[in-house]
Amino acid sequence: MQYKIILEEYSSQKQIHTIVSGLMNEINRDIVAAETVRKMREENITNVIWDIRETNLDYSLVGSHLVIADIAKLELMNTDHVAVVYRNDEDQHKHASNVAFNRSTNIQYFKDNIEDARNWLFKIS
Repeated sequence: MQYKIILEEYSSQKQIHTIVSGLMNEINRDIVAAETVRKMREENITNVIWDIRETNLDYSLVGSHLVIADIAKLELMNTDHVAVVYRNDEDQHKHASNVAFNRSTNIQYFKDNIEDARNWLFKIS
């Protein structure tokens, strides 16, 4: 698995863009998420795009469920907004999206459409 964390500006709004590729397991996911949150705090930015379009998940549906159910573990705050852009593992992401919605988080999932993700982040800020 490879990743990079980029500071971007979209319509004069700063956001973090984390791009992940390859096979992602739960340990790698949590490491990249922690580094992304650290960068968010360091730059005082509350919006992030978690771009996993080139990633395949190497963990179960339960792993997708639990990361959202225990979102405090990632140290995200109520003022943070995460747009997840995915292409693969659609069933797992749809399930995680439902869990995020049911738990009233500020996490939104977008199937293969980064522009919709950016627009969502822009509108909610």
